[in-house]
Amino acid sequence: MAAPKHENVKQQILDAAITLFQERHDVSLAEIAKEANVSKGTLFYHYRSKAEIYLDIGERYWGRLSDDLLAWVDNREKDTSLPRLVRYTFIRGAFDESGQLRLRLLVESISGEEESEIRERLNEQYSHFKNILKSRILERAPGADGEQLAWLLLTLVDGLMVQSTMQNEGMDVNAFIEWMAKNFSKLI
Repeated sequence: MAAPKHENVKQQILDAAITLFQERHDVSLAEIAKEANVSKGTLFYHYRSKAEIYLDIGERYWGRLSDDLLAWVDNREKDTSLPRLVRYTFIRGAFDESGQLRLRLLVESISGEEESEIRERLNEQYSHFKNILKSRILERAPGADGEQLAWLLLTLVDGLMVQSTMQNEGMDVNAFIEWMAKNFSKLI
């Protein structure tokens, strides 16, 4: 059976996969096809494996996050100082609704059947977002080590996302974000 010509089929499949992945861990491609209301052949036309679906979900997340960040920092009407940039990055990264899916993508990049492809594409996404953060940090703090500070932010965002997703009552994520926003410039 030929794949439908409808351009939103991939979007339909991704939306269905996200819905199912948020409900439970073990989801088959057949279940994704059923939830997306497409045949298994149509699903396989667009995605050969769950790993490819995870990757597109990750790329969607990073694309949206980088677009939102760029729109925010480029808005001349907003205070986009370094403390606010740090706060914005942490809040968006730690509390985004895609937390469980991002954790799954990280796990798949380490232990999945196609982990090398997932890892490579995920690393590309991290590097892209790091470069955006680096350039925005350097705009606000010329002479700083933007490379390392951007990696620090990304590493902390992932840690905060894990703590938030786990609902760790021992860590006040909001208090940590405020502390980092206040003290980040001291690292420069």
